[in-house]
Amino acid sequence: MSNQKSRKKHNRNKNQGKTLILTSLVAFLFMLLLMVACGNLSIPNPEVLLLSGLVICVSLFDFPAGIICAAQVILFAMYFYSEDHSFFSYAPINLQRVIMTGFSVIAITVFLGKLHQIWNTTRQKTMSVVKRLRDSNEVLQEESHIDPLTGLYNRNMLRTNYEEYKNHSLIVTLLDIDDFKKINDVCGHETGDVALRELSEVLADTFTNTDCYRYGGDEFLLIRLDEDWSQYNLEMIHARTKLTRVALGPEKLPLHISVGYVSGITKTGEDLRAMFHMADGMLYESKRQGKNRVTGGMFQKDVATSG
Repeated sequence: MSNQKSRKKHNRNKNQGKTLILTSLVAFLFMLLLMVACGNLSIPNPEVLLLSGLVICVSLFDFPAGIICAAQVILFAMYFYSEDHSFFSYAPINLQRVIMTGFSVIAITVFLGKLHQIWNTTRQKTMSVVKRLRDSNEVLQEESHIDPLTGLYNRNMLRTNYEEYKNHSLIVTLLDIDDFKKINDVCGHETGDVALRELSEVLADTFTNTDCYRYGGDEFLLIRLDEDWSQYNLEMIHARTKLTRVALGPEKLPLHISVGYVSGITKTGEDLRAMFHMADGMLYESKRQGKNRVTGGMFQKDVATSG
């Protein structure tokens, strides 16, 4: 992990170095272009134009680029105002201009460089805050879709995923824990919570291509995104077998479930609601026949909606 961090830091520093070189080169060429324009156009006070260019470069780029531009402006002023462009001999008035240009260049470079540094620091802090807020929002959004006790999806997530189930072959399953009230009354609500977590873990680990929801209380909803009956039946057998190994509380109460399921193709949201209704009827039939049973059938819209 440390090697990976070091490598990322090295790459980041390398990219920053390339960016610094590129921006400095652009600033240098920009100021050189201005100086050539000043010379060819015989501008009487070229330092004004060059100082404006310096302001632009320091504002757009960073302090190192500003230093390069500042040196160019000072050298150009020394060249332009010196007698015979000797860099060393000046008339008094021109010497004053060179000195004033030098002071102006230093002041502009330092002041704007500091402002640019403050702006960069503020921008980085703002981006960091925005990233933390975005990450926190993603965490909160995920938590709002997850049942905290079982770790399965909740009804909020079902509403989010609802449209995805339309025009799809599905196996919709509703199941609950048999005699859940007895588990709570005899062993306590903590054991009841254990039962919910044990069942949730079995469902999540056993069923494939299936969205698992805690539908409410001790009731769970499974939506399988295909009609592979053989695989579904095999997984249901495995799940119920795993549950037989669970003993709840000091009393070693068994963990049994009653199941109702329906298979079919949805066309509309009404079809999906009808499948829920029909699966609930199958679950009721499992209860009526003595619990710890699995009852299922094919989706029939007219039958499902007539109940």
